[in-house]
Amino acid sequence: MESDINKHIQSLWIGGQLSKVEQLCIQSFIDHGHNFHLYAYEEITNAPKDTIIHNARSIIGEEAIFKYKTGWGAGSVSGFADLFRLLMVQKNGGWWVDMDIICLKKFDFEADTVFCSSYEGEYDQLVNNCVFKAPKDSDFVQYCLDQIALIDLKTMSFGLAGPFLFQKAVKELELEKLVLPYRYFNPIAWKNVSELILGKMSTSSKVKEVLRPLLKPDTMPGRKIGPESYTVHFWNEIWNTGKLDKNGQYDKGSLFEKLKRKHGIK
Repeated sequence: MESDINKHIQSLWIGGQLSKVEQLCIQSFIDHGHNFHLYAYEEITNAPKDTIIHNARSIIGEEAIFKYKTGWGAGSVSGFADLFRLLMVQKNGGWWVDMDIICLKKFDFEADTVFCSSYEGEYDQLVNNCVFKAPKDSDFVQYCLDQIALIDLKTMSFGLAGPFLFQKAVKELELEKLVLPYRYFNPIAWKNVSELILGKMSTSSKVKEVLRPLLKPDTMPGRKIGPESYTVHFWNEIWNTGKLDKNGQYDKGSLFEKLKRKHGIK
């Protein structure tokens, strides 16, 4: 019998209307039997039916929201979201997912703590914070919050309170055994979003992609969804930096359009 904690998925949206990516995120989890709890500071009128919306102020006041000032991710609120997810899980326990995570099959993990990883080329796979599960009394979450208290959030660089912090915490607390292979949650690497998720490939490139497993098997990591994949990550920051339209129409054979059709996102 599944635990209730596995059924409930939690996330945050800062802003008003959702794009097709966020709608797809929510609907995909609902369609796979999860409850989706969305925290927000503003009224959201276009969330999928059955989305459970919560006032984000119950976790932390909106006066705490900040954006990266310079460098990669400038203007993004993802640094604040890094803080929010820790406070939320400390209060509620359970799952956090980013709003660009699309569910491929129902979560059924018995462990009370689960970490994801992403494929980072020469660095192989590294811990990421886009999907994770932890109990309310997690030493890991408290460690991360203690570390964040030492950081100047308004001037920090991208990822310092996010993936980099998770990598440090997992190592310091010796939790490596709880980190799942990148194929479970991030089978498609961030650098392959345009090609493999949006289908922005020439005909010849599509042919080469079909032949890649045979001709260049060593280049396959970060390029394939497998039977063990629970989610696929659409990597929101890549859309932002590449000025990609999250409400746009793409190649009908692209993963994005296939998933939109599957989950009724129009």
